[in-house]
Amino acid sequence: MTRRAVAALLALLTITAGCSALTGATTFTAERGTVSESAQSSTDYSLANEDTQEVTRSFAGQEVKVNNQLTEYSRSTSLPVFGDQEVARFSVFTTPAVEVAGQGPFNPVADLNNTQLALQLQAQYDTIDNVRFEGNRTATMLGDEVTVSKFRADAQTTQGTDTEVFMHIAQTRSGDDYVVAIAVYPTQLDSEQENVDTLLNGVQHPGGGGSGGGSGDGGNSGDSPDSTPTATDGSGSGGATATPTDDGLV
Repeated sequence: MTRRAVAALLALLTITAGCSALTGATTFTAERGTVSESAQSSTDYSLANEDTQEVTRSFAGQEVKVNNQLTEYSRSTSLPVFGDQEVARFSVFTTPAVEVAGQGPFNPVADLNNTQLALQLQAQYDTIDNVRFEGNRTATMLGDEVTVSKFRADAQTTQGTDTEVFMHIAQTRSGDDYVVAIAVYPTQLDSEQENVDTLLNGVQHPGGGGSGGGSGDGGNSGDSPDSTPTATDGSGSGGATATPTDDGLV
């Protein structure tokens, strides 16, 4: 589920109001986010995929390109039902803020909290369903204290197996980019949250650290414990194409 679902986040990215400020600035590229070798080693996760995906928009005849980066890590489990599928996955998604001449950011990720990101994944990818909020906690990512929101959801593996998963989402601002970390794994892995927090602490980005990441993204508040997500209609901006893989959860 994770690779195609996280790739669906690219469909969120539309450069919004103030397009006239973009004159002369036509390409914005995020720096890649990674996880440290030590964090990978201590959690048995390893690099599974690196991808650069381009979103193009046209405003008043001017084409604007935004390059997002997706880096994914995974590990296999001992759960018999999944065989050797690597169903525990951790992804780092980076997307440029898009600021020009002191105006912006024009990236809508700046205005989305963790619950809204989770619901966008549900709305844009039909193998994630029934997303419901479990709770918030605080963790460290890129030197910031960030809000990590935990969700429970129904998902389907590439082999068509229905399963229940936990999904963890955290975000912060680092330099000129937004950094979003997403972990997904079957609920049968009771102790996996500890690995998720280790991986969050091991996230690296050339921006060197967040700015005001205590709320999760330098401005968005976390989700209250009694908040109840409701699905949106999935009519987002479009533009991203998710590619099927054989990585377990689709």
